Amino acid sequence: MKKSTIKRSLKASLMGATMLSMAGAAHAADLSFAGGWPPNSSPTKMLEEYAAAVNEYSDGEINVRIFPLSLLSFAESNAGVRDGIADLTANLMAYFPSEYPNFNMLAEFSQLVELEEFSGEFSSTAFAGAITEYVINECPACMEEIDAQNQIYLGAASTTSYVLQCAVPLNSVADLNGKRIRTAGAYWSRWAETVGATPVSMSVNETLEGLNQGVVDCTASNTADFVNFGFIDVVKHVYLGLPGAQFNAPFTMNKDSWNSLTDEGKSAMLRAHAELMADVTWIYIDEAKAGRERAPDLGIEYGEAAADMVELNREFIQGDLESVAQIYNDRFGITSGAEASAALNELLVKWTELTKDVSDRDALGEVYYNEIFSKIDVASYGQ
Repeated sequence: MKKSTIKRSLKASLMGATMLSMAGAAHAADLSFAGGWPPNSSPTKMLEEYAAAVNEYSDGEINVRIFPLSLLSFAESNAGVRDGIADLTANLMAYFPSEYPNFNMLAEFSQLVELEEFSGEFSSTAFAGAITEYVINECPACMEEIDAQNQIYLGAASTTSYVLQCAVPLNSVADLNGKRIRTAGAYWSRWAETVGATPVSMSVNETLEGLNQGVVDCTASNTADFVNFGFIDVVKHVYLGLPGAQFNAPFTMNKDSWNSLTDEGKSAMLRAHAELMADVTWIYIDEAKAGRERAPDLGIEYGEAAADMVELNREFIQGDLESVAQIYNDRFGITSGAEASAALNELLVKWTELTKDVSDRDALGEVYYNEIFSKIDVASYGQ
């Protein structure tokens, strides 16, 4: 649970306490969070902790009810929050390329974490900080996109790096040819096509059934979803070292709901979102460790991919980093790709340093809050 505690002043009298209570009730907000993760998954538990934190930091002004994979799926989340079906969600923008081209271009630069100077078990903590800081402070086009969807941006968690999780063995580059691989976005689709595989667009909520029925041979998924979405029950082989990159999970809120809050309520939301961003990013790291530990007892091959596949992947990333900006220029007319890539590279240097000694999710949340969320002007943000 959250270790931070709001200090409350003593009420001067019973009448004063009653009046304050009545005033609080009059301005209380009841919000709904549509979570696309399964009910018993670790990310859903983090959402429940987040709801408790919002209530605490707002001194009871705001109540958040979590709906795990019931109110909206990930594929429904953007329209659902835009239209007010839910107030908040984890908005997986890769599912909505036309609505969020700038956001998705930035997310594709998560390839950077595979470079030697940034790679490692905790690279996602740095990328989450870097992309959140960039979006809030340096990407007006991102803010225009999210405003057009009647939403505001509240930071983003990052998954661990993507690997191949397969129902069939892959022993060499040649084995990739013709394989049907579930992909979660443009980067992974380009990768699959480049290595001779067939990309299959499928939401993460549909992937377990797709693997079980043989619709796909493998899923390109992060190492935590191996456990979180039950792939561990059908996958027989997990290959590390490819295709790489990480999935960005932005948190968004209906703009009207945000602007209905007091400034104090907005500040409480930002404090809780710094922690949620850290909690979800960190839990993916923990779940990845748990999945790797469980795999041998289940007879699952779990380890580095064949050397020729890893080498092929490194060559792909080197070339693809140079082509992302051009792809988004050609498709969406975005001209800032090269500058955004360079800026994210610089921010990753900063955030790799900021997060290198972080040892738990609470400490990570403090870093996100101090470096990003505490500096937001709540009176103007989201207007």
